[in-house]
Amino acid sequence: MKRLASIVAAVLLVFGPVATWQAKAQIHERVYPAPKAPLDLAGLPPSAAMITVTTADGLALRGVEVAPRDGKPTFLIFHGNGSSANNSVRWLSPLVAEGYGVVAAEYREYSGNPGRASEKGLAADADAFFERARTVAGAGPLIVVGHSLGGGVAFGLAGRRKLDGLVTIGTFTRLAAMAPAIARPLLTDRYDNKGAIASLDEPLFLIHGDADPVIPYAHGEALRAQAVAAHRQGALFTVRGAGHGPDSATLAMVLRAVAAKVKSGEATAQVTLPAHVRLAPF
Repeated sequence: MKRLASIVAAVLLVFGPVATWQAKAQIHERVYPAPKAPLDLAGLPPSAAMITVTTADGLALRGVEVAPRDGKPTFLIFHGNGSSANNSVRWLSPLVAEGYGVVAAEYREYSGNPGRASEKGLAADADAFFERARTVAGAGPLIVVGHSLGGGVAFGLAGRRKLDGLVTIGTFTRLAAMAPAIARPLLTDRYDNKGAIASLDEPLFLIHGDADPVIPYAHGEALRAQAVAAHRQGALFTVRGAGHGPDSATLAMVLRAVAAKVKSGEATAQVTLPAHVRLAPF
């Protein structure tokens, strides 16, 4: 987001108010820098399969899934703004190897999918992938995970659907908080994650690296403070020294702990964590 101010200022200075649409186009590219390469299964676990879901507004979107084994929970994951469903599956590969299910959502405009990304559009995408994930999970738990921008997608889904658990990783309080002041009037999407917390009816688990250079750790602390004030159940997992998302091994350990808490029905249940992960229940 740091380049956003200079981009907007330059466009408005040179072209004036009539070029506002150009500034908005630049903002769209910064918020949704969608990869264009189509999804494929190269380098993914052998159990991974390509899927297609249809949104309420008629878009056919491709994603990737791995079915759970032996009654293990399933994770529905929404990736960050510059990533892809393929990367989501790779990130969760240690859990896939243990039999956990994964449904990796892919957004409109991303990875060869049709449509144009927006908060409203990604909400429709999330609903479609949730229905698919609920079927894949069967009678087992379905835990929704959102990384960075995907945390905003996951918070929105939680406001519309009942989840077994909600996990966000390196997620901001509000999109406007990540944008320079000059760009905020031009933002068409809000992703008000902090405001969404009060209406949650599922346990919330926040994961944040205390060295995150993209979404500062203060955002994770602010989300936790809001959850405490709203008397929500859950916890903040602080990963010491981690940047904008923990490594696969650490994430697997934390998500195993989340799954254990969800299965027990107690967000405050005791779990074992590595030394570099600090747990702060709320």
